[in-house]
Amino acid sequence: MNICRFMLYLTLSVLHLSGYSQSENDDSPAQYFASLSAGFGMMYGGLGANLEVGAGHISGFGGFGYAPETNDGNANIPSSFNYQIGLRYSFDVGSKFIYPRVGLGFGWVTNYYDERIKNKPYDHSVEGATLHAGIQVYSGEGFVFSFDAGMGSNLIITNQNSHPHFYPFYIRPCIGIGYDVSRLFDRKNRKIKNDEINPFEV
Repeated sequence: MNICRFMLYLTLSVLHLSGYSQSENDDSPAQYFASLSAGFGMMYGGLGANLEVGAGHISGFGGFGYAPETNDGNANIPSSFNYQIGLRYSFDVGSKFIYPRVGLGFGWVTNYYDERIKNKPYDHSVEGATLHAGIQVYSGEGFVFSFDAGMGSNLIITNQNSHPHFYPFYIRPCIGIGYDVSRLFDRKNRKIKNDEINPFEV
């Protein structure tokens, strides 16, 4: 839980600094944004929801979801409730609708079983650091479509001894659809996320 508190503190600190930096540069309030999405993948805790809040290029996110029980042909893999939190950086490519992004997260990676484990006791639910890379697409109506690749490794998971034979490199899609909820609080000035981003400004 110390890592979770650190990630939350880091997220809030970065968002504060991002907003302060933008206001210093242009003497106007930072353009904050928030979106709430439903989807699947490690960023959503399996099947779940993801809330993203940010300013400028930087955002923090938190996801919570449920991974149902599965069977890989050799054993039943129990279900679990899961979370993931982290930070993202969005790039400007000259579009008001398309934003490539990368991210760093901590939390649930996957539930797994390896036939080499056989009947030995192990922890099926894997948590650790993750990397994300993908793209976010905004519609003019405020809908948000997210397509990311979530990546993990046995080198950056917690309690490695409890997860024998986990993958040296693990990658899975994370796909979600949501809504730009910041529009609900600013109906007079409906802007698409990051409309004012320009990475080439000093």
